Amino acid sequence: MIQGKTQDGKRLSDIVSTILKLPNIEAREGTRHPVVLKYNGEPRYGSPGLCAIATSTSYTRHIIPWLKKITGYDKSTINFAMQTGYWN
Repeated sequence: MIQGKTQDGKRLSDIVSTILKLPNIEAREGTRHPVVLKYNGEPRYGSPGLCAIATSTSYTRHIIPWLKKITGYDKSTINFAMQTGYWN
């Protein structure tokens, strides 16, 4: 599993394991980042593109906006899921 924390102090392993509980998410090893996430579902809230996960990643500037495009959830719902480790 991926080790370390984001720029803003979130554990990378917790982030990746919680995100992978969502449907249609694929994780692969990147060339410049340990994990690259891809959404394979039908884009309902805009095209999310890829989400690179590494110690250089900012949770608030990169991961939350990517998750908003996929799920349509607001920031507080995403943060709650990341704290508890599961999605409602």
